[in-house]
Amino acid sequence: MVESKNPRPLPVPADRSSSRGRSKFTSAYKTDTIVSLATPPGISGVAVIRLSGPESLPMAGRLCNAPLASQPRHAFFTQLIHPADQVIIDSAIVTFFKGPASYTGEDVVEISTHGGYVNQRQVIDALQETGARQAEAGEFTLRAYLNGKMDLAEAEALHLQILSMSPRTQQAARQNAGGRLSRQIDDIRQRLIRIITIIEHELDFSESEISPTTTAEVSSELGLALSALRQIDATGPFGKMLRDGIKVVLAGAPNAGKSSLFNALVGREQAIVTDHPGTTRDSLEGWINMDGFPVCLIDTAGLNEATNPIERIGIERSISAIEQADIVLALDPLDPGKVELPALLQDRTVIYLRSKADEATAAPPADTIDTSVVTDNGLDSLHTALVDALRQFVPATESAIVSSDRQSRGIDEALKQLARTQTALHEGQPYDLIAADARIAIDALAAVIGDIPQEEILGEIFGQFCVGK
Repeated sequence: MVESKNPRPLPVPADRSSSRGRSKFTSAYKTDTIVSLATPPGISGVAVIRLSGPESLPMAGRLCNAPLASQPRHAFFTQLIHPADQVIIDSAIVTFFKGPASYTGEDVVEISTHGGYVNQRQVIDALQETGARQAEAGEFTLRAYLNGKMDLAEAEALHLQILSMSPRTQQAARQNAGGRLSRQIDDIRQRLIRIITIIEHELDFSESEISPTTTAEVSSELGLALSALRQIDATGPFGKMLRDGIKVVLAGAPNAGKSSLFNALVGREQAIVTDHPGTTRDSLEGWINMDGFPVCLIDTAGLNEATNPIERIGIERSISAIEQADIVLALDPLDPGKVELPALLQDRTVIYLRSKADEATAAPPADTIDTSVVTDNGLDSLHTALVDALRQFVPATESAIVSSDRQSRGIDEALKQLARTQTALHEGQPYDLIAADARIAIDALAAVIGDIPQEEILGEIFGQFCVGK
């Protein structure tokens, strides 16, 4: 038995005020002031230019035609004058945010000018002449993370919220940006910390064994931790769908009406439609918002025994798209059940549509929906069927949604270590080995929310942001 009289210090929740574990990344970001456009570039009513750093207020003040008030969160109207030639650039509203009560945790100044490429560029150039540095992609949010204003899970959620293309994506991102995932992860960490505390407390009194009562308590705590973490992990596939879109693929023979239905669903003439079979030679994507879900509709080349090499390539891409689909719409003017789909789609949702129903003379086959883009017949029924299929992807849990592959990897690692811990406990292995596995799981969860940061991971996350964020 390994000596446990002086146990390794227990991990504790991150104290955001002290930015624990982040100090080694902060030195390069504390000595300079950065500037960037915070709104999209181009012509607009208003453009917002953001400064962050210790010299934000004096640098902005050098452009103002009157002393800039240092009172935080008060809008100040001024003329902006280029410090080099004293030429008026624009009139603006300037607002000062005193750190740490700001987005980045540093002194921040936001300058609201008239929109337009020239105004934006001239103000930024003038601020750079006063000593400000052009911000790198995501550097404002990186500073917010380093200063303890948010953790990594919240930063990723903020990025997803900015990029969200549907209400459900935006809602999941907003909840995580508010700390929902972080709180649930930290609750599990606290439970694991209790397990280690129980074990090491017992080992302080007995180096060889732990009482059955303690074993039962550890087993119960471990089971609860595993259950909670598995619920979070189960949201990963849905989180990926919200992030990347739910793929709905239209499949069928040439001239089955796929492109016509595709255009009807996306609401515009995006796909070329002719009476000639094989018009569609490649996959075509169109995005729609359906019941709050981000849906990526994919029109594909018709499935047939092609002899033309170009057509064969198109069919290969069709099969690949069908294999990656979340939902397949199988179309045929006579019997959609005869559409030849890859065997691996057994676990996917397939909706069978008899297309061109306005030309039909017989009753439709069972379990199919009659559709016609000429008369709009059946489109409401198809919409209902699609919404029902989409709602099946929503996890039956109140857990926060895992929103990135990085989070999924960290949670999977923690689950693997907890499974080892549970096996070791049931097999009666030494308790300090059980505690060691639990510690690895704690570290994996800490990495999910960024309490144990790695520089390359920070670059990967914040490099995806726009420069002004």
